[in-house]
Amino acid sequence: MESEFSLLSSSKGEFKAENYIQPHYKEAYRLAIDCLVKEGEASYRNFIKEEGICGFLSEEEIGQITESAVQPPTSNHSEELDCPQDDTSSTGTYWPTHSDTDPPNLDLGWPDVPHRRLETSIDLLFHPPKQNSPTIKEVIRKQIQDARQVIAIAMDIFTDVDIFKEVVDASVRGVPVYILLDHNHFKSFLNMVENQDIQIQKLRYMRIRTVKGQEYCCRSGVKFHGGMGQKFFLADCQKVFFGSYSFMWSYEKINLSMVQVITGQLVETYDEEFRTLYARSTVPAQFQTASVNQCETKPNGKMDSYLIHSSQPFERKDHLRHTLDAVYRQACERRSGFSALREVEERPLVTPHARFLQDTSDGTVPFLHHYIDKMELQKLH
Repeated sequence: MESEFSLLSSSKGEFKAENYIQPHYKEAYRLAIDCLVKEGEASYRNFIKEEGICGFLSEEEIGQITESAVQPPTSNHSEELDCPQDDTSSTGTYWPTHSDTDPPNLDLGWPDVPHRRLETSIDLLFHPPKQNSPTIKEVIRKQIQDARQVIAIAMDIFTDVDIFKEVVDASVRGVPVYILLDHNHFKSFLNMVENQDIQIQKLRYMRIRTVKGQEYCCRSGVKFHGGMGQKFFLADCQKVFFGSYSFMWSYEKINLSMVQVITGQLVETYDEEFRTLYARSTVPAQFQTASVNQCETKPNGKMDSYLIHSSQPFERKDHLRHTLDAVYRQACERRSGFSALREVEERPLVTPHARFLQDTSDGTVPFLHHYIDKMELQKLH
């Protein structure tokens, strides 16, 4: 249903005056922030005192702004340098219909679920849990264990080692895992991973990226960005866990929190929101310095690492390995009575640059890496 507020932009005047919402804007706030990023907190305090306005920034906000503020580059080529090409940020006043850079691909696959045919259902989980109810963490871990098509996590802070191990186990068994983390708290996640001695760069079915909030541009050219406050978890694009629960030990034990467990048509909104966040996400700077030698090769001929993204096509040299994998997959399907076997057998082998395997909806592992001996090949013929 179209919102009545969408009529506010109409020039025909159909909307009623009582429906109009006055935009909130104070020029004094903008000038005060200019003083803060240009000359520091003392200048900000003096300005709001002289203007007779109350302090509208908390101590946390002042610290975040001063730490993330980026001064404009000093160069004669101001038109080229003051507006760097960055598809993850916006001034809030210019939204082009087409970006000059391609958004990142959900290259591990993404299921297509007919959400609109389903009825929305919402259940609530609390911490501490209500009587005879499981904890939020137990339900989340069980859902990760049961996932078969995709796991998509958008989280501000992720330091819970137990949930992370469940996610790693899911990726090892072939479930695509996408994790979006707040850019400002990514270091906490990285420290947790290093302490667990897990090399996430080698996990074939996991993609980890960071997201920044909106970018604020001051009159002086100074810029700073906010954070990502979304906290939700998509399981197979059929169920959503959304609420105030962060993946941290303190939320399991001492913090009060609540989570909505959503199924049905409303899941489509979260599905779209995650893909929108992923489109504006970036590879963490800590991963961009990785060596190309640390990357593995995927069966489709691409570099198996979200750390390095090369625009040059990757040439597959071992075509025999590609063929053996195809034959082995057909052999497994013959044994299990897979219903789509005839389609697989009649389909010609794809070229090295095409994607060899697509995500399946029946929960089968997308790809198995095994060599087949000569005796097994003779049986297949």
